[in-house]
Amino acid sequence: MSDPATPNKATRLERLRRESGMSLYEVGAIVGKSHTTIARYESDPRAGIKQPTLQALARVYKTTPEFIETGQSPESNIAIPDTNYVELPFFTHTAYGTFAANCLDDLPEDYTTMWVLRREGRDYRNARVLEVRGNSMAPRYPHGCCVAVRPVQDGDWQYATGVHAISLRNQMFIIKRITSNQNGILQLSSDSNGEVMTIELGDINCMWKVGEKVYEPGED
Repeated sequence: MSDPATPNKATRLERLRRESGMSLYEVGAIVGKSHTTIARYESDPRAGIKQPTLQALARVYKTTPEFIETGQSPESNIAIPDTNYVELPFFTHTAYGTFAANCLDDLPEDYTTMWVLRREGRDYRNARVLEVRGNSMAPRYPHGCCVAVRPVQDGDWQYATGVHAISLRNQMFIIKRITSNQNGILQLSSDSNGEVMTIELGDINCMWKVGEKVYEPGED
């Protein structure tokens, strides 16, 4: 029997996602589509969804392609993602200021979260998810992707190398590659164009090691 509260495919997809507790980013990452495409599926009943994507969405929402297409039972049996997923605090690029301002304190009360697939050997304690803004760290970390970041204790800043998200005392927030770290001076570079900047350890407020991508915008 169909549900009059969800009269078309778009409204069913929106309801299924909301009941799952997952964001547009999370669903897109799992099925290999951008969050804007998932949003279009939820707003346009006429949007064409290819069968592989439809099947992937059905698996995510624990229902059938037939229910998504027609609204006919069996109904979805929604639950939070299984133990293969972990829920992490999530900050879009518009929330960088909030993220940086609270780096030495507890999380703000109104933070959002993202479910990400656990990867073997990764430590998710105190990890966060950040949305990357701009292409300065492309191609590895392109604009719009989301990355897991893990805090670096201040006693270890002098040893840090590789890509890090850094909150500076002058209220700047940057994601750069540490190419040199000697005698309290850090040389930072952008992967895309090799642009270099220099900071001192004393300029740093907080630092996070940038790790694996947990979401990357798909090609539609």
